Amino acid sequence: MHHMIDHNRLFTTFMELCAIDSEPTRERLMADRLTEMLATLGFVVSEDDTGKKIGGSAGNLYARLEGTAAGEALLFSCHMDRVVPGVNVKPRIEGDYIVSDGTTVLGADDASGLAALLEGITVLKQTGKAHPTIELVLTVAEELSLVGSRHFDTTQVTSRTGFVLDAGGNVGEIVLQAPEHIKFKAVFHGRSAHAGFAPEQGISAIQIAATAISRMGLLRIDAETTANIGSISAIGPTNIVQDRCELQGEVRSLVPEKVRSHMASLSKVMQSAAAEYAGSVTIETVTSYQAYQLREDSEPVCRAARAAADIGVPVCYKATGGGSDANYFNIRGLPTVVLSCGYEKVHTTAERIPLKQLVLLTDWVLAIIDNGVDS
Repeated sequence: MHHMIDHNRLFTTFMELCAIDSEPTRERLMADRLTEMLATLGFVVSEDDTGKKIGGSAGNLYARLEGTAAGEALLFSCHMDRVVPGVNVKPRIEGDYIVSDGTTVLGADDASGLAALLEGITVLKQTGKAHPTIELVLTVAEELSLVGSRHFDTTQVTSRTGFVLDAGGNVGEIVLQAPEHIKFKAVFHGRSAHAGFAPEQGISAIQIAATAISRMGLLRIDAETTANIGSISAIGPTNIVQDRCELQGEVRSLVPEKVRSHMASLSKVMQSAAAEYAGSVTIETVTSYQAYQLREDSEPVCRAARAAADIGVPVCYKATGGGSDANYFNIRGLPTVVLSCGYEKVHTTAERIPLKQLVLLTDWVLAIIDNGVDS
């Protein structure tokens, strides 16, 4: 199946979106441009007040295009933000790829999904092809552990089948499973003393933290579970025994029991190290998002797989170690899969996307919508 995709228009739209500054909580320009483009295509677009709640410049967009055919409504979702460094992006075509100039990310995560949706719906409009109702949820601050979708009111969505266009890997890869994610902050407290005159009167918070870290299970724990310390901070002069040291870290697992039991074991290690040195530790944990797992016979998975077959790309089911807005949709009872968008080297300044993958992604979106029409 090859749809009437205008390659040049698709690449131009994609590069225009990449060039719009849109770091997390600073998505105003992106939200305005997308609102304008969607309104031109006949969508009714509204913006929620998430921007105010998270101290950002824009909220999530909800857009709806009424169907011209019977068939259940379909939800597509992307995020409007990108990781830092994501301002002043200068996208260009280089051979078979679109790349940045190497000083910033490209922003294909997630402009590829946005561009594919815009081009796909433009094609639908131009060909006058019947389609079901299409709903779009375009989120802010997804890269800050999904805070945009956390605040989005999903009750306004009528679709029971969702597709989030937001994963690396080839078009045709479908994410069925994502982890639960816990962030933690631990503050070790010791006792300050002069390091030269009376070190034995001090308790070093840095030493407690170091002892704890040396005993922790970190990085790859097992096939489903990971843990990491992202920062350690204690700043002071060398002649004072430091009485405070802070760690920040995370634990993720596809198995919710494992994420909690591993977090418990890290906490135990920290408590016992503090006790050995007669110091103390306070630990705060926050569950960023919960895990989900979809069956291969669920509606969104079947529909995405059928559509991939229609456009002639191999289907591959996978689990991911990262969260996406699909975590919130699934937790709230809206079965949603994540689709791979074809980009490579995500979250780095070497990020790039093959032109061919961007076209295939648009093709896939159109095939999913085609599959949604009751014949």
